[in-house]
Amino acid sequence: MKKITINIEENKYSFFLELIKSMDFISIENEEDWYENLSFSEKKNIQKGIDDIENGRVFSHNDVMTLAKKRIAALKNK
Repeated sequence: MKKITINIEENKYSFFLELIKSMDFISIENEEDWYENLSFSEKKNIQKGIDDIENGRVFSHNDVMTLAKKRIAALKNK
């Protein structure tokens, strides 16, 4: 079996992409990285999370559960 790789921009050559999709011996693989489709804001928030982890600004599961129980109890008492 032979393999051919064609790099195309879907929006630029959509007619060609549709043509080759109709051929049963051709398979289309999308190698686009999901990260590239994120907005600037989403990428910035991911980086903030990574920075928080690297600098020890994290909470354990037990810490979060204790805090949540305290807040729920405080809301019930209002």
